[in-house]
Amino acid sequence: MLKRILAVIVSASIAALAVSTLNYVSQNQRESDMYYLGIVVYFLSTIWIYLLFYLVIGVPSSWGIDKYRQKYKEKTNVYQYFMGVTLYSLVGLFFGTAFYFLMSVKQAYLYNIFETLGFWGVAFLLYFQVMWVLEKGFLEKYTKKLQKPAEFR
Repeated sequence: MLKRILAVIVSASIAALAVSTLNYVSQNQRESDMYYLGIVVYFLSTIWIYLLFYLVIGVPSSWGIDKYRQKYKEKTNVYQYFMGVTLYSLVGLFFGTAFYFLMSVKQAYLYNIFETLGFWGVAFLLYFQVMWVLEKGFLEKYTKKLQKPAEFR
């Protein structure tokens, strides 16, 4: 469970940083008499929303997906990876569709549907990538290489 919480924090931070960077308007493009949020303010105001969505939707759904993936544990890592990418993408598209139709107005615009589905799909894939790195222990392998033996300290 600790890995899932760490994955939530890392994924929400990356998503909030990406969105705040994309929505930043540089000084020379700003109009006068308009207030623009800086990257840090935008990051701090959006990370809470991402943390909430990842905790409420991401953790339970990833737990269910991973329980399903446990049935195919004997398969190769490549098969498990692509099965995980497919399942997380489908769940992200499902929640994106549900979110759009629950929160949208009376008219549905095709551009907004694709934008919402893309955001949710990317959010779930980002969460899957972070979980994959934490599950496989890639960080532990690399941090062990960085540690010096006791005789050289």
